[in-house]
Amino acid sequence: MHIRNLAQKFEISYVIKDKWHLPVHKHTHYELQFIIRGKGQHNINGQIYNYQKGDLFILPPQDNHFFIFNERTAICVVKFHEGFFEELLNDADFKLLLTRFSSPNRRVRLLGSNREHIESLMELIIVEHRKPAEYQNLIIKSALALVLALMSKGAEINQAKIKKDKSQEVLNFIDLHIKEKHLLSIERIADHFNISRAYFNQYFRKTTGSSYKKYIQQYALNIIAHQWMHRGKTLSELAFEYGYSDESHLSNSFKAHFGQSPTAFKKSNLG
Repeated sequence: MHIRNLAQKFEISYVIKDKWHLPVHKHTHYELQFIIRGKGQHNINGQIYNYQKGDLFILPPQDNHFFIFNERTAICVVKFHEGFFEELLNDADFKLLLTRFSSPNRRVRLLGSNREHIESLMELIIVEHRKPAEYQNLIIKSALALVLALMSKGAEINQAKIKKDKSQEVLNFIDLHIKEKHLLSIERIADHFNISRAYFNQYFRKTTGSSYKKYIQQYALNIIAHQWMHRGKTLSELAFEYGYSDESHLSNSFKAHFGQSPTAFKKSNLG
């Protein structure tokens, strides 16, 4: 089965098409899908849900899915790792909230004022994402946390405790220590999670569809690209922070991954 990875903590994308364009696949991250317009069916783990404007789906890691569009459909897709909510994960209620979304119920039926509140918050997230401005990340993160809380509050979700997939713990560890390369060697991470060193690469590829080395490189470069464009850091600072030997080494790796030099990438993406 095709596996799609998220090589950063958080990402928003949009699908606006007459036909669904991807094969059945699964993710290694959480995915929230807000139907902006359109009608059709959403097949999640072999179960079919009809969808229409305003519907919201939540897919935890390792779910597989695909859409069938009956008419032109627009979907806002919010992708995130647990690490995006690092500060909130210390809250027992928020951790339980994420666990509840690992139940068999994937579409959340939104009713009354709860639906109105969530639709307003999703519209806020979309507006903030499309027009980068001060406090953008804070506003989006806060709005998304509220959406998740309202979804959980308004849904009949099985509260049975779900065994956490070790692969998600591995990805969370990578996110937390992406600047500490000595902690991300295969030997160290395999030992940390009690996985055979000889088997670790095979295990990681089976889980994510990517080699461990490639995933680490892409994850770091995507974070670097975001900080290069939005945080005002120099390439020398970023090279030092993320363990590159020098600015030239980082620039070469950046160009190999994105197909553009860091300067050209910033110019084309920021206009």
